[in-house]
Amino acid sequence: MNPIKRLLGMAPTPDETGRGYIPSPLGRLLGVAKKTDYAPVDHGSRAYDGDKRILVLCTEERYFEMTNGNLFSTGQNAQETAVPLMHLASAGFDFDVVTPTGAPAVIEEWSAPSKDQAVLGFLADHRAAFDRPLSLRELVSNGALDDDSPYVALFLPGGHGAMVGLPEDPNVGALIRWIEASGRYLVAVCHGPAAMLAATVGHDGPHPYAGYDMAAFPDKLDQRSPSMGYLPGDLPWLQCERLEAQGIRIVNDKVDGTTHVDRKLYSGDSPKACDRLGKIVAEALLADAAIATRPADATDDRTRGGAR
Repeated sequence: MNPIKRLLGMAPTPDETGRGYIPSPLGRLLGVAKKTDYAPVDHGSRAYDGDKRILVLCTEERYFEMTNGNLFSTGQNAQETAVPLMHLASAGFDFDVVTPTGAPAVIEEWSAPSKDQAVLGFLADHRAAFDRPLSLRELVSNGALDDDSPYVALFLPGGHGAMVGLPEDPNVGALIRWIEASGRYLVAVCHGPAAMLAATVGHDGPHPYAGYDMAAFPDKLDQRSPSMGYLPGDLPWLQCERLEAQGIRIVNDKVDGTTHVDRKLYSGDSPKACDRLGKIVAEALLADAAIATRPADATDDRTRGGAR
C-alpha cells in the first residue's frame, strides 16, 4: 500500500487474518458511525403477539475480490443489520436468519457502532441466530416457501457482503420471486438490494420488481471509496447499474438517509436510513396484523363504509 496514504490514514488496514483489508482509519472515521440514530418506539398494546416472522437473508462469504486482486473483508453491515431488526423486534416480530447453505452469517465486526450500547447489546443477544442460521437451500428444496410460511417479510441488510454469492444464487432468486408473487414485504438497505439480482438467474422473463423504484447506495460513491481507502480497490461491478439494467429505478444519487416505499418494496440508502426504515416497516406490518385480527363484522362494516 502507498506509504503516503498510510501516513495520512488513507491506506486500507489489513484484517486480523492477513488475507484481506478492512477500511482505512479515514474510511472508518467517515463511513462508520460510533453511535446510530436508533430511537426506540413503545408500541404498547399495539405490539404484535402472533407467530408471523421476518426472514433475514445474509451472506456467508467474508471476502470480496477487487479488480486489483485485493480482498475486501466484508459481510453484512452491523448497523444496517441491527437497527431495522430492533424496530421490528420491538413491534413484536421475531426473525430467523438464513444463509445460502446454513453456514454462519458474516457480519462486518469493524462496522459496529462502538459507542451504541443498544445496538451492541442487540447483536450480542442475537448472536446465535447469525452463528446458526437456516439453510436457504433446504427451505427451497423442502417446499417451505408456500402459503403457510410464517414469513411476512424478507429483509436484505446492507454491507458489501450482499454482493458476494447472493446475486448469483438460484435459491436466492427463487426466494425473491416468491416474496413478490405472494404479496409479502421486501425490505432492503444500502448494498442489500444486490441480492435482488438473483431473481433472473436461470429464470426467463422480466425481473419481478421491474418497474419499481427504490433507494440504494449510489454507485458513484462506491467508485470514490478506494480514494479514501474504504475499499482496497475498485469494485468488479456496480449494484445500481445492474439493478437499473433489470428495470429497477434507483431514486437517490447521494447518501442522506433516503427511504422509499413502492408498493411492498421498502428501501433505504445507507445506515442513515435504518432508523426510519425500521419504523415504517414496523408500522406497515402492525397495520396488516390489525386488519388480519379485526372481527369479521368490523371488516364488513368498513367495506360497507362504516357501521350504521
